[in-house]
Amino acid sequence: MVMDVKYLVLITFCYVVGRIQGSLTSKCFPYKSGLVFVTEGEHVRLTCNLYNAFTPLDMSNLQAHRLNISWFKHTSEGGHKKLLGEAGRITYEGTSLGFWPAFVNDTGNYTCSVFNRTYNVSSAGTSLNVHRNEGLCSDCFFSRTESVGKSIRLSCPKLKDYNSKEDNIIWMKDCKDKVHTGNAYTILKVEEKSAGYYSCVLTVGKDGVQYNVTRTIKLKTKGYVERFIPKLVYPGRKEQIEVELGDKREIECKAVLGYKNNLFCMLYWRYKNRFFEINGTVYEGPVRNVSEGNRIYMIRPLVFKGVKAEHLNEPFTCALDCPETNLNGNITLLEKGKHDTSLIFLLLFTTLAVIIIVAVVYVRFKIDFVLCFRDLTSRDETLQDGKEYDAYVLLLKSNEALISAEGETFALKLLPAILEQKFGYRLCIYERDVLPGAASASEILSYINKSRTLIIILCAECMANDSSTYGLMTGLHQALVERLIKPILIEYLPIRDITLLPQSLQLILKSDRSVKWTNESLSQNSYFWKKIRYLMPAKYTKTAGWS
Repeated sequence: MVMDVKYLVLITFCYVVGRIQGSLTSKCFPYKSGLVFVTEGEHVRLTCNLYNAFTPLDMSNLQAHRLNISWFKHTSEGGHKKLLGEAGRITYEGTSLGFWPAFVNDTGNYTCSVFNRTYNVSSAGTSLNVHRNEGLCSDCFFSRTESVGKSIRLSCPKLKDYNSKEDNIIWMKDCKDKVHTGNAYTILKVEEKSAGYYSCVLTVGKDGVQYNVTRTIKLKTKGYVERFIPKLVYPGRKEQIEVELGDKREIECKAVLGYKNNLFCMLYWRYKNRFFEINGTVYEGPVRNVSEGNRIYMIRPLVFKGVKAEHLNEPFTCALDCPETNLNGNITLLEKGKHDTSLIFLLLFTTLAVIIIVAVVYVRFKIDFVLCFRDLTSRDETLQDGKEYDAYVLLLKSNEALISAEGETFALKLLPAILEQKFGYRLCIYERDVLPGAASASEILSYINKSRTLIIILCAECMANDSSTYGLMTGLHQALVERLIKPILIEYLPIRDITLLPQSLQLILKSDRSVKWTNESLSQNSYFWKKIRYLMPAKYTKTAGWS
């Protein structure tokens, strides 16, 4: 008997809590406590109001504590009819009463009763309204309003009593367009056309028959108003003003508050982290609000009765304090004509130093930069120009046999070994490629015309060969006068007296198109070969590189 009284008190407490909770959550018409709407032909469940998420006693404990539940439908005559809840169209499902499916004549008021041998507690009534499907999806809905431009997630409401899966919930818009399958539907960016009725349809089965459970959300849209954060318009972080001693000045601090006045914002001045006295030589003027366009601005002046020397070169700070932000701006007074110009000189000096450094680096490594760029871009200047050779090699021999032999070794072996075999250039070497007896003036001119550059190997101040002299004169005339070919002058052996050379050779020797052979030039990565490649036309070859 004591145990029965204990559970009777517990059930009564649950009943009271259930009624209170029902009133607190009754925000969504028509899906609210005590009133349930459903379309005819769909499945619906009525939950006993004695039990909800805040109840410490679960329905599974009823049988263990010898408690039973019954459901009743009130009749029009004022009585009530007990629903047996056996296997069939209307069933007991834990704390719920299930309809498989609901019909119009199921409309009415329902109550549940929990009892044992001694006590019987009834719930508050639940009204079930079953309406016919007339092709409308706005008879019952949850209302939701969102701003245009936002991203939202629509969840299918009031399905906690169902074991739903992602693939058995279908979302429809305005009862006709299928837009999604899953528990929730995401709209990445709400637009005005996004407004409408969104129905989520859950399919549940019983005895091999499929029934629908539908929930509808009516989505309304409204214009998106961006939240405005107040900003300090003037002064900036470091403002400077030129003044004369004794000047009367009024400097305004200005802040924009937004689309309407912000009563929680303060605008004030500080000097050396101190506030200003009302009767001082420098004081704050009254705050005023002005409207410009569709924005509200707050303005507060700082008034100088007369600028003194102690006011110079020290920052005056204007502070904007709002719940959303805290900003500071500073003003420094400089005496006219005497302000510090060291920063300007420092900036100019730094700029000049950077320019000089960049220029020196470029001049020092110009050839390396150009060759690297050619290799990276696979640039080739030898395509479709009609030329047969990349260079015509002309060796100016000396009267001394030893010197001439060294020059011929360089021209016939070392030069083609590097330029032809390593870097893919094609050379026309007079001593190697011009057939004996074919060295006529016209033949030499023909070979020069077929070449892109003219390489002149200079071994001494004088020439002993008439053919080389003619080739030299012809090539120099085309290079210097007609500008049909670019010259490259290689000083293979040091020139003792350049005045003994023809004037045209002296000009090239003094130009940037000459290169001198040294003992360090044996390495193909030496400056000598890099400059030869730099002066030669760009030519793409897989073997070109620095190794």
